[in-house]
Amino acid sequence: MTVRSVSWTDAQRVTSLLARVTATRSREPATLVTAMGAARAGAPGKAAPVPAKAAPKEVKEVKEVPRLVQTSDNPADRLDALVAWTLDHHPCVGAFVADDNGLTLAAHGISEAHVSLVGPLLSALVGVRSIPGVDATAGALWLGAQMMSWVEARTTRGGFCLGTVGDEALSTRSFEQLKEALATTLRGL
Repeated sequence: MTVRSVSWTDAQRVTSLLARVTATRSREPATLVTAMGAARAGAPGKAAPVPAKAAPKEVKEVKEVPRLVQTSDNPADRLDALVAWTLDHHPCVGAFVADDNGLTLAAHGISEAHVSLVGPLLSALVGVRSIPGVDATAGALWLGAQMMSWVEARTTRGGFCLGTVGDEALSTRSFEQLKEALATTLRGL
């Protein structure tokens, strides 16, 4: 039995197949395989082949998220304002605030069953927090087809968690914004 090597590949056939596959992406056919006997890169007197131009990356416009400003001294109003701000400014379908026992303090668009996971989750992270250099006050967890992202704040009254549920985990920047908003909400309570 004969094993074909790369030298048996028909360069024109490969190029035409690649052109058909990539025709919708690029107007210029890419030459990935050169014919045998063609000039090699670095050969004397021959110029090196020019690589194909990379398609420009789409730059997503980053919208500026305003800081949460709390104007009420009423804890229920402050928590409702936090949940509303989170839903308005972060990619999620639901948001909640819970204490470290998993008791729901405020929620919108999320089931009690999902919020009830917070207590055991935060308890499990106690051991992780003891590892030097590990910040276990934010994270994400798949819940079926959705991702729950959360941030945590510790106060003299215990731990509190602000969480979201959406199609994907929040960005690092979003986590920082949520931590700041949660700290603002808890300040003075």
